[in-house]
Amino acid sequence: MKLAILGSASDIFSSENKKLCEEVGKYLAEKKITVVSGGSHGLPGLVVKSAFEAGAKTEAYSPDEDEQRHQLRADNISLKYFTNHKFIPGFTARSLEMIKNVDGVLVINGRIGTLSEFTIALEEGLNIAVIKNTGGIADHLEYIVSVAKKEFPNKIIFDSDYKIAINKLIDLISQKL
Repeated sequence: MKLAILGSASDIFSSENKKLCEEVGKYLAEKKITVVSGGSHGLPGLVVKSAFEAGAKTEAYSPDEDEQRHQLRADNISLKYFTNHKFIPGFTARSLEMIKNVDGVLVINGRIGTLSEFTIALEEGLNIAVIKNTGGIADHLEYIVSVAKKEFPNKIIFDSDYKIAINKLIDLISQKL
């Protein structure tokens, strides 16, 4: 099972979110989940590093043209933290390809890119878990979905307890597999 981690790529984050991401990475590794991200620093990078160090498989969908360009961009983490990586030039193309190749999505915090990837996942019918009270766009997604006035066959889990959110997400995905 593959989960995309969506969140802010900024290197500015709270100590609470840092700890949360490290715990999430370890928990996903325990659950034998392949952790997928866009290859950036920030919160997704913290989850990837923690999961990788705990023995999980990890995948990067880099928006860069090749390994050299990925390594040169300051907001990317080293490819050494990924067991597999793909290069899909451009952020929008990368995000779409990443979402199309995972089983579900986990949202922690986030900015405009997270919002974009969240809506792609929603439209593509993926089940999604949002960890509430992590700041950023994650704390507004419940409202955004309510005003969108569209019914989705997929489920969106909103919970402030990451284990509950992840377990519910895994259960939903397992029912579809």
